[in-house]
Amino acid sequence: MRGIVRVGLWVAAAGSLACTLYTGRHNSSLLLVALFAIWVLTPFAGLAWINRLADSARRDIAAAIGASSLVVCITSLAIYVAIAASRPGHHTAFAFLVVPATSWLTILTMWVASRITQKR
Repeated sequence: MRGIVRVGLWVAAAGSLACTLYTGRHNSSLLLVALFAIWVLTPFAGLAWINRLADSARRDIAAAIGASSLVVCITSLAIYVAIAASRPGHHTAFAFLVVPATSWLTILTMWVASRITQKR
């Protein structure tokens, strides 16, 4: 399961970054596009971190964290692809702000679960 999660994290992070850069290609502010790209990538770093922490949790909790990580990756990437494929001119920044924030709330929940159920 860990290998699948790692590959999923890398694929989703690369795809999300590509969608972010594609969607922001007409923006005249390179700094703004770079900040959005960093913000979009941070949940994937957080997911990698929480999956490392899951190694010290009970086996069932570690599996749940891995599965939840895959759900976050797939959902995030699907939303970003849908936004990137939509017509230009839509208000796309909202999704690129809310999806990472929601992902971080999910990561926080997973972190609490891993801390509560740590192997002693």
